[in-house]
Amino acid sequence: MGVVCVMLTVFGLLSLFLRAPYLVLTNAVTNQVLFITRLYEGETFSISHIHSLNQSPVREIYEIRDGQIVLISLEFETVGAGMPEGLEPGQTLARLETGGLRIDGFERAMTDLHLLIGHTAQHTLHIGDLSIPLDTLDRGGQSVQFSSRPLHIWQRLYFKR
Repeated sequence: MGVVCVMLTVFGLLSLFLRAPYLVLTNAVTNQVLFITRLYEGETFSISHIHSLNQSPVREIYEIRDGQIVLISLEFETVGAGMPEGLEPGQTLARLETGGLRIDGFERAMTDLHLLIGHTAQHTLHIGDLSIPLDTLDRGGQSVQFSSRPLHIWQRLYFKR
């Protein structure tokens, strides 16, 4: 019995120090956790929405790098107001099979990404095969914070939705 207690204590203590990287979405005002998923260094996710001015789909592609969220690419259907007007140094432009355009090479790192859930923009988070409309996590008009955080198992269990 004593050996089991010691082993459980050691496991419990070790679990506080063993952390894994997660993408965590929280309400930026209330700090309520809305969604959490494991996302390793180098993995990508994207956010799609309908552009408010030209009413066409836009997809922003992000990568987890050094514990930060890095905007790496932007895909869009039409050029117009609110869209990039030209390429910055290091960026490349490619035509998509769908006829749209993709700009690679943004390399914009941020500790946290903040997004206001649009009432009609259809903001959707894409990770692997998952597509999660953000308005199913919180209501339109709410500010959502995306962050990459190392969590230990107890934090992960606490945040489980």
